[in-house]
Amino acid sequence: MSPFTPSCPLTSDPDTLRARAREAGYLFLPGLLEPEPLLTVRREILEICARHHFVSREHPLDDAIAAPGVRFREGDPEYMVAYDEIQRLESFHAVAHRPALLGVLRTLFGEEVLVHPRNIARVMFPQNNRFTTPAHQDYVHIQGATETWTAWFHLGDCPLELGGLEVLAGSHRAGVLPVRAAYGAGGLGVETEQLGLEWHGGPFACGDVLLFHSLCVHRASDNLTPDRVRLSVDFRYQGRSCPVNDGSLLPHFQRLSWEEIYRGWRSDEFQHYWKRHELHLTDFSRRWHESRDAG
Repeated sequence: MSPFTPSCPLTSDPDTLRARAREAGYLFLPGLLEPEPLLTVRREILEICARHHFVSREHPLDDAIAAPGVRFREGDPEYMVAYDEIQRLESFHAVAHRPALLGVLRTLFGEEVLVHPRNIARVMFPQNNRFTTPAHQDYVHIQGATETWTAWFHLGDCPLELGGLEVLAGSHRAGVLPVRAAYGAGGLGVETEQLGLEWHGGPFACGDVLLFHSLCVHRASDNLTPDRVRLSVDFRYQGRSCPVNDGSLLPHFQRLSWEEIYRGWRSDEFQHYWKRHELHLTDFSRRWHESRDAG
């Protein structure tokens, strides 16, 4: 595996930045975000984890040490109850709108940015590697415009052993790949050996951002620590003039309404903001999910 190629020096050169994006399908932006807002979200998520007994009370909360024997994952009832609380965090949703991040995306798209409100947080337990997110493409889950990009970053530092994200550089040029059933988030995987491409990855410092195209194959690496929980986020973006799937404007998992999520927020700046724009909405197709189920 090769290390990520940093793209921060290109943010003031739109043509070169876009050429890098077209070639690699990803942009790695070390130190793009100020750590303080990310650490605030981290602390609030860990407080929720503590209330639900996900993390050990015998260690400092910021260490994110998993409680003995606790290995929940998305879909488990205990996980989802805690996740509802995470979805209600105003600070979590606000981080998706950080000006430094939107500035890079505005340069990339050459137009104003639509921030998808369907924001995703991941609480990944150690010693649970059967459910590590497999190699996949986001497009089959997002749909709408293929020129939708995901921002992935860790809330805090993420050394290699904690299990960051890896991308298959250039894989977005292969189009939508056939899917198969897989464990891990999304439940869909793809085969990559036939592409003959190279994986890129590496450690993340707090504030580093990985941006990647909706067709760029990516995967998580295993959390190899004995006891640490990994906290990360997935935010999605596109040019405002491009079509967007209507499901991308709904809360993640749709267990809560926007009104339930917004209850108690101090500001309405990031509430229903997408309704201020005239958007081209598209329907969601289940053909990839049906092909997985048929197989």
